Amino acid sequence: MLWLITIAVFLATGVAALLVFLIVSQKEQIKKALKEKRKEKRIRVAVELEISTPREPPVYENSATENASSHGARIISSKRWQLHEHVLVRLPFKNAPSRARIAYCDVLPANAFAVGLRFPSAVEDWLVPDDDV
Repeated sequence: MLWLITIAVFLATGVAALLVFLIVSQKEQIKKALKEKRKEKRIRVAVELEISTPREPPVYENSATENASSHGARIISSKRWQLHEHVLVRLPFKNAPSRARIAYCDVLPANAFAVGLRFPSAVEDWLVPDDDV
C-alpha cells in the first residue's frame, strides 16, 4: 500500500511540475492576452494621419489607421517606434497636432509596423466607421 501512495505522490508532483513549466513558458502570451482587454470599443476607420516625434522641426510620416477609439488608434507605420515614446499626431480633421504615446510597436511583414497610439485625452469625431471591430 505504501508503494501505491509513493507512486501517486510522484505522479502528482510530476503533473504539478509540468503545469508550472507550461504556465511559466507561456507567461508572455498570457500577459499580452490580459493587456489586450479593451476599455473602449474600437471602430474600423481608414484615415491617413501624420505622426512625428516632438523634436523641432517635426518631420511627419504618413500612416494608415486600421482602427480607433476615442483614446487610441492602431496605425501601420514604416518606422519602428519606441515603446512609451511621446509623439505628435496630426489628424486630417484637426489643424493642430495631438499628443500621443506609443503603446506597442509590433513587427509586420514587408518592413511595416503595427503601432498602438494612446491619446491622453479623448479624440472625438473619428471619421465615419466602416464596421465595428
